[in-house]
Amino acid sequence: MTKKITVKDLKNLKGKKQLTLILVKNEEEALAANQVGIEMIGTGASGKYNNPHDHASFEEVLNIRKAAPNAFMHYGAPDTLWPTLDEAKKLAFKMLEHDFDMFYCHRIEILKSLYEEGIPCLGHVGLIPQRTTWTGGFKAVGKNSDDALKVYEDCLRFQDAGAVAIEMECVPHQVASAISKKIDTTILSLGSGSGCDVQYLFACDILGTTTGHVPRHAKSYRNFSQEFKRLQEERVDAFKEFYNDVKEGIFPDDKNIVEIDEKELDTFLNNLEKKR
Repeated sequence: MTKKITVKDLKNLKGKKQLTLILVKNEEEALAANQVGIEMIGTGASGKYNNPHDHASFEEVLNIRKAAPNAFMHYGAPDTLWPTLDEAKKLAFKMLEHDFDMFYCHRIEILKSLYEEGIPCLGHVGLIPQRTTWTGGFKAVGKNSDDALKVYEDCLRFQDAGAVAIEMECVPHQVASAISKKIDTTILSLGSGSGCDVQYLFACDILGTTTGHVPRHAKSYRNFSQEFKRLQEERVDAFKEFYNDVKEGIFPDDKNIVEIDEKELDTFLNNLEKKR
């Protein structure tokens, strides 16, 4: 992929081509996704990390954006960073200024206001981590007909509010597929089967760095955690070898030191002696 897709492309591609989306947390992951040609990338703030109000940490977000120039990229942040509409607008406009393409927003009234300001937004239905207390914890949503219909109605509300796309998390695949066919808005499947418009996974799940519970919908293609453990053991061994070399007088050796001409050394030592 050499050309970044646009909002219009998302609309035109619906039902014609399934896209890929990866949530990344660092520049290296963004670089890899861009190199592969992943069409969509997500990133965002979490706790103290990548807080757009913290200049130092916000630099990491900007580096992620720059590392994947060909990807349609959205940004998300905890509600605590934008608890009001005015703060949401400030943050969303700031992200657009830094070349982000879409702002994650699971609050429909705020999303509607952002849409009216011309800000592309990503909604969220099904399992919403920030609202799991309302749906009984971290579990699938839409497993009975009433709940499934509510997922559809939530999608309609986001569509009517102007959402560019809707993340559908942990909804039965038959339900997700049927809704995706009936909704005009692009549907991103995170654990909701292959019948949606975009397949969404987190980089930490793909790379095998997820700690604690691994979601059912996640698929690990590598085991970076095991590799990190091996590298840590190598790190300890390397430090130990350095420590022992110093204690045994092996380091530094001739390759690690700088020489001075004998005549210059004698002159220096004589001058040094006179200084006492």
